[in-house]
Amino acid sequence: MNNFFGDIMHIFYPMGSVLYVDLSSNRFSGTPDLGLADESFLSSIQYLNISHNSLSGELFVHDGMPYLDNLEVFDASNNQLEGNIPSFTFVVSLRILRLACNQLTGLLPEALLKESSMMLSELDLSQNKLEGPIGIITSVTLRKLNLSSNKLYGPLPLRVGHCSIIDLSNNTLSGNFSRIRYWGNYVEVVQLSSNSLGGMLPNETSQFLRLTSLKVSNNSLEGFLPPILGTYPELEEIDLSLNQLSGFLLPSFFTSTKLINLDLSNNKFSGSILIQFQPPNNPIVSAENCSLVFLDLSHNNLSGTLPSNMSRLHNLAYLNLCNNQLVGTIPDDLPDELRVLNVSFNNLSGVVPESLKQFPDSAFHPGNTMLVFPHLQPSPKDTSNLGLREHRLQKKSATRIALIACLVAGGFVMAFVGIIIYYKVHHEKERTSKQNEARGITQESTFTSNIEEPYRNLEALPPAQSGSSDDARNIHPVGKKPIDLGPSELGKNEEGTSTPMSILSPSNPSSSKSYQFENPGSLKVSSPDKLVGDLHIFDGSLALTAEELSCAPAEVIGRSCHGTLYKATLDSGHELAVKWLREGITKGKKELAREIKKLGTIKHPNLVSVQGYYLGPKEHEKLIISNYMNAQSLDIYLHETDKGNLHPLSLDERLRVAVEVAQCLHFLHDEKAIPHGNLKSTNILLETPNRNVLLTDYTLHRILTAAGTAEQVLNAGALGYRPPEFARSSKPCPSLTSDVYAFGVILLELLTGRNSGEIVSGIPGVVDLIDWVRFLAEQNRSSQCFDRSLVDKNNGERPSKILDDMLKVALRCILPASDRPDLKTVFGDLSTISSPQAL
Repeated sequence: MNNFFGDIMHIFYPMGSVLYVDLSSNRFSGTPDLGLADESFLSSIQYLNISHNSLSGELFVHDGMPYLDNLEVFDASNNQLEGNIPSFTFVVSLRILRLACNQLTGLLPEALLKESSMMLSELDLSQNKLEGPIGIITSVTLRKLNLSSNKLYGPLPLRVGHCSIIDLSNNTLSGNFSRIRYWGNYVEVVQLSSNSLGGMLPNETSQFLRLTSLKVSNNSLEGFLPPILGTYPELEEIDLSLNQLSGFLLPSFFTSTKLINLDLSNNKFSGSILIQFQPPNNPIVSAENCSLVFLDLSHNNLSGTLPSNMSRLHNLAYLNLCNNQLVGTIPDDLPDELRVLNVSFNNLSGVVPESLKQFPDSAFHPGNTMLVFPHLQPSPKDTSNLGLREHRLQKKSATRIALIACLVAGGFVMAFVGIIIYYKVHHEKERTSKQNEARGITQESTFTSNIEEPYRNLEALPPAQSGSSDDARNIHPVGKKPIDLGPSELGKNEEGTSTPMSILSPSNPSSSKSYQFENPGSLKVSSPDKLVGDLHIFDGSLALTAEELSCAPAEVIGRSCHGTLYKATLDSGHELAVKWLREGITKGKKELAREIKKLGTIKHPNLVSVQGYYLGPKEHEKLIISNYMNAQSLDIYLHETDKGNLHPLSLDERLRVAVEVAQCLHFLHDEKAIPHGNLKSTNILLETPNRNVLLTDYTLHRILTAAGTAEQVLNAGALGYRPPEFARSSKPCPSLTSDVYAFGVILLELLTGRNSGEIVSGIPGVVDLIDWVRFLAEQNRSSQCFDRSLVDKNNGERPSKILDDMLKVALRCILPASDRPDLKTVFGDLSTISSPQAL
């Protein structure tokens, strides 16, 4: 990846005989009209990659294809190319053709799918605007076919040749799904989600022997699960969610030695969950060989009890059974690998096993009113602000009181009662006094003892476990309001102020009475006596050692799904934001260091840059360091100005915020070719006094494991920023198009003054902010969605053109993925909107 720019034809014109050309991931523009290039170049080139640029216009206007005698690989994906797709009839040596993520229109060229002299083995035309039906595929060389996210319609192709990977998802295909029974034994991956397919799953015995992945979610399939589906020998992933399937579950699903992910949610399945293992002497299908990791059976009509032998699904990490009719008790020994659990909205009863105490209350409620929780933790009000020494003193004091009471109980019953009352009152006063002292003293030294405190991560909880999105949003300190490098939720103690501590104690004050359980991904860690690992600082002007960082007094100012954030003050007075990453969510140290170094090279006036990192000898000792920014988040300015004594943002300021955020995202997308990945109003800071925009928490998904990325995506969903296509993906990952969607949601927040996840209407089918704005826009009542503070400030008359133009941009950003504009276009559109001051 470089930053070369200019008209790409200026490179092709003088280029002579050459075999390999890779100009990808730059800023080249113009139209790639290869027909005007030198004939020796056209006849010799074998590999040509011009992807991830800003190319536009039509391909091969002057048709240079007859001269491309040796071209084998052509990649022009991720540009703004338009017009029809050439047939490439004369490019007989072409093996790989990638034109994804453009603006191409017209019909799908049949020649690319037919048996001919062409050697094409991979064809990717996804995320364009192609229309029409898909004909019969007769090519014997084509192996990978991706036509997803277009406007294709009609029935499924009757035959697919020798294709092994077929992705036709996110189109408008209709007709009977059972046509796939003619697809043959070459098929390995089938992705047909988000279409309008109906019919039943075929019960054929002679095909799909190589099938590894079957995804047909969000269609209109009906009928029962055919028994043959549980016998395909290589099947690893099944996603049939969001259909109309009914009947019983197949027991063979749960004992498969290959199946890893199973999603049957949002259907009409009934009956019980039946898990039948073979005897231990059968090495093929014994419990030891079961591979199931992800199981989602939520939103069905399942009944009966949870199988007691579910504990033998040793690899199970995700289990969602919510919104069914399950009864009975929860098994004692669910798998040790379980990280996400949701059994809410059922009729379970009995005692919740001790092994499940790490899961939050909302993993079991609402519903299940007869469940008993013997392992509930004490209220945070009683313990969150007491140090280790105070807890020990409290226990000793309680022991002495009990001993004294026992000694006098025999003969002085009334005196015993009086003593108990006296000591309880005295003890409560003493505890309150110690709490007040702890709040008023700034600790200048480090904690050198091993402090054990579980991470309590609110942001990482999935929607079914975190309550409403407002619960996660409204965690902000009232005193000092420091905003951090990344976390979108700020910690507070019972009085609302941050508690000073050392960077060596990664403990978080409990922030809400309603969270009685630890987050599933949280782990207890012991703090080191001092930082003895490797500290790397990118900024040469910042002289800092690991020992100095160890001694720096610090206070918790936030936490997120990535970890706990501290404000550390050096002896020089320089303030740093230090993010202590949660254990188990990041990649290995070598890969982590490489990615953080890349982050350190990203510089932009609207980004809070990473200044360095620290890696200790233990796995949980991973820190990211940046400069501390004393700024408020956009979320505070829009929704909580009364708490921070802030003036509401004017229309001019909101437009400027939108333009600066779009400009920064345009830089990340087009110059760095990476998404922000965690865009939301709490990760946009407004620096005083001019309220300059600063983006935080960018591209951190690159340092996360798959589980860590999943938590980040779940959090985005809880807060209203997750694009709808993520709900249909088993492994969603931040992308450029998901950034565009999140930015559209932020634009709606700027225009309406409402929270993205807020329930704003009782209209049927209209739930959240996005639904509400779309409904009003479709009813030509968009003026009713705008923030009243903007209307009132103009005496009831709004600058209609500015608000309407911003709303048009926002509505385009939240379109389906294939129809969303890129950030370059969004930035250009917003930049052309006149400021109110210029009117």
